[in-house]
Amino acid sequence: MRTYTRSFAELRLSDRGEVGGKCASLGELLSAGVEVPEGFAVTVAAFEAFRDTDGLRQRLAALVDGVDPASAAALQAAHEDAAGLVGSAPLPPEVEAQIRDGYAKLCRERGHTDVPVAVRSSAVAEDGDGASFAGQQETFLWVVGADSVVDHVRACWASLYTPQAIAYRARLSAQEAAEATRISVAVQAMVDAAVSGVAFTVSPRTGDRSVVAVNASWGLGHAVVSGEVTPDEFWVCKVGPQLTDKTVAVKTAQSLADPTGQGVVTVPVPEHRRRVACLDDEEVLALAELAMRVERHYGCPQDIEWALTRSDQGRPARFVMLQSRPETTWRQRQDETRTKRASAAGGYLNLVHAAGRRQKEATS
Repeated sequence: MRTYTRSFAELRLSDRGEVGGKCASLGELLSAGVEVPEGFAVTVAAFEAFRDTDGLRQRLAALVDGVDPASAAALQAAHEDAAGLVGSAPLPPEVEAQIRDGYAKLCRERGHTDVPVAVRSSAVAEDGDGASFAGQQETFLWVVGADSVVDHVRACWASLYTPQAIAYRARLSAQEAAEATRISVAVQAMVDAAVSGVAFTVSPRTGDRSVVAVNASWGLGHAVVSGEVTPDEFWVCKVGPQLTDKTVAVKTAQSLADPTGQGVVTVPVPEHRRRVACLDDEEVLALAELAMRVERHYGCPQDIEWALTRSDQGRPARFVMLQSRPETTWRQRQDETRTKRASAAGGYLNLVHAAGRRQKEATS
């Protein structure tokens, strides 16, 4: 029987083609001794087996091929039809069985019958060096129960067919577009985070590699990613390390587990915590040291998602890594600057050449 799921503990960066960038990176972090919430990957092969069922691949291609990327109406119609197909087409029995088995094993390891998990898209084309494709597919938090896990794996697959994803692929070559539909899914135990955020081991503003930049906010990272809250900002010099600057934001909202036990909700931050730094100086330095350790392992600046757990049954709060990818914000700015400079230089040369032609015509 073909393997359609793989534990994070088995994975390394070299497995990107099988499990996508996110899952491969999670396995790589584990191999480096960095704490990562347990979980497993639903492999690219699982989605390929699904698309090969009942002519689904051809039907999906017929819906999205040739769609005008400039037409919002056409993109929306293609999205609705494609997502409907992905949501209703039968799963290969062996694929569904292995997803359910993977979730059951995770529940046994955690000692609970229905462990809350994050179901996260992990496309082969994202989370790499210069990944413009990153973040186009969906992540679902606080998913509980095997039936819901299977449904949300489908939802991750369906997110390949959002209007923005269809438009993105329409501008690629046929080979690049096909690569951009190769997707795995991470099923990862949820962290009931007291604080969460991102850390950059290079300044995303200036490219200064001597600093670590940290953004942090109360609760789950969803509120920060969605732009619902402005996070606290900390700057750490890698020498030491030492905290050099911090800005404490007024944090009015936070994302928490929905009291129903499924999904997350955004709720107000209690008034007395809104103007309080969500990390103390010692915690910021500990996080910076962990981020630098991750950077040393990968050998290049990193963009890291992290969470600080709540204290539980006498176990102290601790930092866990949720993802690490090569930092691309500063590189993209450099590329844009180079492009502008090249364009300006080309324009200058064109003016020089035009002036030379006019002078030659005037003297001939």
